[in-house]
Amino acid sequence: MLLVPVLSAILGWDGHVFAACDVPSGPLADSLRFGTEAAARSHVGILAVSLDRGDTLLGLNPEGRFIPASNMKLFVTGAFLKQFGPDARGLADIAAVGKLDRSKGRRELALKGDLILRGSGYPDVYQLLKPGSRGLLDSLAYLLYESGMRKFEGTVWVDGTLFAREPYGPGWAVDDLPWSYGAPLNSVLANGNAATLLATATPTGVVLSLDPPETPLKMEGRLSLVDSSSAPVLSISRDPGSRVLRVSGRVPRGGVAKRQVAVPEPDSTAGLVLLGAMRRAGIKVKGTVATMPANGRRPGSKDPVTLTSLSSPPASEVVSMVDAYSLNVETEALLRLLDPAPAGKTAAQGLRKLSSMLAEAGVDTLDLSFVDGSGLSPLNLATPRAFVRWLAYLGQDSTLSKVFRETLAVPGGVGTLQRRFPDLGPEASLRAKSGTLTNVSALSGYVTSAEGERIVFSILSNGNRGGVASARAAEEAIVGALSRYRRGAESGTAPGGATPRMIPR
Repeated sequence: MLLVPVLSAILGWDGHVFAACDVPSGPLADSLRFGTEAAARSHVGILAVSLDRGDTLLGLNPEGRFIPASNMKLFVTGAFLKQFGPDARGLADIAAVGKLDRSKGRRELALKGDLILRGSGYPDVYQLLKPGSRGLLDSLAYLLYESGMRKFEGTVWVDGTLFAREPYGPGWAVDDLPWSYGAPLNSVLANGNAATLLATATPTGVVLSLDPPETPLKMEGRLSLVDSSSAPVLSISRDPGSRVLRVSGRVPRGGVAKRQVAVPEPDSTAGLVLLGAMRRAGIKVKGTVATMPANGRRPGSKDPVTLTSLSSPPASEVVSMVDAYSLNVETEALLRLLDPAPAGKTAAQGLRKLSSMLAEAGVDTLDLSFVDGSGLSPLNLATPRAFVRWLAYLGQDSTLSKVFRETLAVPGGVGTLQRRFPDLGPEASLRAKSGTLTNVSALSGYVTSAEGERIVFSILSNGNRGGVASARAAEEAIVGALSRYRRGAESGTAPGGATPRMIPR
């Protein structure tokens, strides 16, 4: 068996020890060192399998069920691409009902009546793909102006009926909800239903503002100015159902501190932001905002006329941003889009469709217990075996193999792996999804070995006392060892001459 010395110092990391019943397997098993204390202080599962040869290279508790954190997104984003294809697009539009007047040779348009904003459920990732570009609502406002609209008086109706009203997932922590990663769901998803909180130092104190400025939050701040060499610190809180954002902390003199915060009531907020975007585009606006009833019927009998529409980026690019940046509310939207219902799409039906697709891929659904799509809930459970089976299935798909792999984060690139794996050799090719909750760390994906062998792996750990830094260090060391793996004369053969099964069942 091949011994990789670097792994001899990994598991049992920083005092984390494992129960004696945890027995590693595979050619790399002898290089794992475990503590001998009877009670485990951390629960760890690992499975690494050759995608080319199908044998297990490293296994530890691969059938154990773990909180997967954001590794949950791998199931949803892979299923979304499988269901709709990498080139699928969503279409958001704005329609009008009322009196349309044209002037100046019919080049300019004034509307007195209603505008209807309909989201596609596809995440708004324009500004992530191309920093500095317009987001969804500013783009639609610009297109309205380009189509000739110069004046609007009336009501903006936001049609959010594509999704059932389920703003949050089961088990989401109340403390998470004010932050952008805990934002509520709707089908418009403008800027991930988040706004930027800015705390700007002035000669006399700190000024708080929001971008976009139409965000309906009231801010109460207790912030201090500190020396310009100090780091900014911002803490926020907001009670459930409240529009009051409490902000505390410090801002260095001459500096600006920024945080992404969740917006309240995303449908009505989208309407307010659209009105502001229309003003910024040069349209004179005198309007109010209303949300469409659940039955999709606004007052009045006239059918709306579509004024403008905007396609989302292709599904492959949407998923690449969702996976790389680990976007929560956006993943919840992709989950609901799996529901075949034309409107009122729910998480429950999305999860049923997801489970069906995973079963067709050969994943044992007894390995899984899901309540949301993003992994923000600690009520989700999954095994390393399930992740490896799913990733292997996608990795062998003639249409999706390259596409899905490239949606995952890469060290040094944008997203969650930007500052990780600094010591990974240049010969290694890693694409992976990280996951983090309190005392939970996860990493699953693909790595290529020194000999060009493709390896699929999943590393899940729960109960990491004192944080997840040591678990992340272990993940990086394990992936590094896999990337340097070279087969010996006996590799691929288990004790007794039996060939290891790709996924222990």
